[in-house]
Amino acid sequence: MRSFDVSPAQATWLPAAAGALAADGAVLLTGTGLAGRAREVGARMLAEVPLLLDHHDVLMAYDDGHMRHRPPGGGDGHVAAFLGHPAVLALCREPLTAPRVLSYHGHTVLPGSRPQPVHADWEPLWPGSVAHPPFMLAVNIALVDTGADNGSIEVWPGTHELASQDVYRPGSLCVREELLEERRPARPPERVAMRAGDVLVRDVRLWHRGTTNTTGTARPMLWLLLAASWLRAEPSVLLEAEVRGEVEALAVEVAAEYVGHPVGALSESGAE
Repeated sequence: MRSFDVSPAQATWLPAAAGALAADGAVLLTGTGLAGRAREVGARMLAEVPLLLDHHDVLMAYDDGHMRHRPPGGGDGHVAAFLGHPAVLALCREPLTAPRVLSYHGHTVLPGSRPQPVHADWEPLWPGSVAHPPFMLAVNIALVDTGADNGSIEVWPGTHELASQDVYRPGSLCVREELLEERRPARPPERVAMRAGDVLVRDVRLWHRGTTNTTGTARPMLWLLLAASWLRAEPSVLLEAEVRGEVEALAVEVAAEYVGHPVGALSESGAE
């Protein structure tokens, strides 16, 4: 899987990054300028780990220790910075033309977590094994330095082109074990090391999983979904009313619900 420094002009990296995303199903973007904000929000998410532990069974994502929850809110500018980063939007527009943000969540891997099963984030749009163009991209933003010791993401490059309902175990998006063993010799999985502020952009059909956190500290990350404008899917973006103006001024549509209370790990629509 290839990585690209997005700090220079877009013309120097965007064509190659778009080509790599199409071919491999995932690319890593560095030089985003998000490191400072990422570390600040990461510290806030780590402070909410006791809440995650208290609601572990409700928030668990696939396996023990992998927690999906709301990210911190606040009017300090980080929400708009994460949702509307120009380099990320430029790359997502290549396959999706006019994407909109459908989901904005945190994903925290607790110490001692078990690896998730290899899975996709979204099912194919129609049955059978006919490949179709990208329709949704997942965006992961590292909030701390992330590597093999604290639960980095494992990706299986090129597997977005294998998407089919026949790939998954019945009733799930987990990839059948025998297909993993068939794929491994041809192109093995890769662990994605990320620095705080780095961004992983991947096709939602790509095989991937969260891995084991062997450290004593939780590993926080942000997870967004950007979909083609024509895709009909239920949005899940909950934001505080105070950030509405800056979010609606972004160069991307965000399908958000705005609420008049602080947003945190356990926030739901309506009242806390």
